[in-house]
Amino acid sequence: MRFHPDPDLEALLGMVAEADVVARACFARGVAVRRKADGSPVTDADLACEAVLLAGLAKRFPQDSIVSEESGLSGGPGAYRWLVDPIDGTNAFVEGLAHWGPTLARVDASGRAVLGATSLPRLSETWWLHGGRAYFGGTELAPLGNLGDTPRVVYIPSSLHQGVQLAWPGRARCLGGTAAHLALVARGAAAAVIVGPDWQPWDVATGLGLIEAVRGCARRVSDGAPLDVRDDVGAPFIAGNPEAVERLLSHTFAPIGGPLAHP
Repeated sequence: MRFHPDPDLEALLGMVAEADVVARACFARGVAVRRKADGSPVTDADLACEAVLLAGLAKRFPQDSIVSEESGLSGGPGAYRWLVDPIDGTNAFVEGLAHWGPTLARVDASGRAVLGATSLPRLSETWWLHGGRAYFGGTELAPLGNLGDTPRVVYIPSSLHQGVQLAWPGRARCLGGTAAHLALVARGAAAAVIVGPDWQPWDVATGLGLIEAVRGCARRVSDGAPLDVRDDVGAPFIAGNPEAVERLLSHTFAPIGGPLAHP
């Protein structure tokens, strides 16, 4: 099913497309990296893409507040809030990989995404969430099928091997970005994704909305309870095909001396 244009969605996709152009240009001319106070990397592309997205949001949604990874809180007093990560997967960007890009979501008071987009500029791929439905490249995503019909792949944090042994009868991959992992799972490219600690709502809001829209689920690693994006910030979780999530929670993790790690 093709999506029906909506002014808010069209404005969002226009912002993302503009940020994609900026990100590709930054990538092409070379990556300059500095470290933030917490030791995580930030590049000129993060800041340039953030400027594009914040300007677009302020113009189109002046009443909404905005929380962006690089610049914090801004915007108006409205009922909705935008969560913005100008480039999710900055390490992948720095390393010359492909699975990085802007992700942003408009969330309601419960923290649930009602509109959002995730883009991978190097691959020219964009997902979006609108009206409780998930789309990839303009086509609505189908509900996730049975586990037996799903590729036997699980996406993992890059340092998961330092903390646990993974019991999964298939391949495990890290492509570099949490938002990309979640979006690809919603598309059915993998059965599930394991997300380690230290994530923030802007990393996952759109991706979790996409997975919910295709009848997937997200549950905490600690106790198997449904994930609450407001109250469980930073708690490791598994999301994707419900059968895969259950299997991973049941007998996946054998501790070998360290915590789960963020990509």
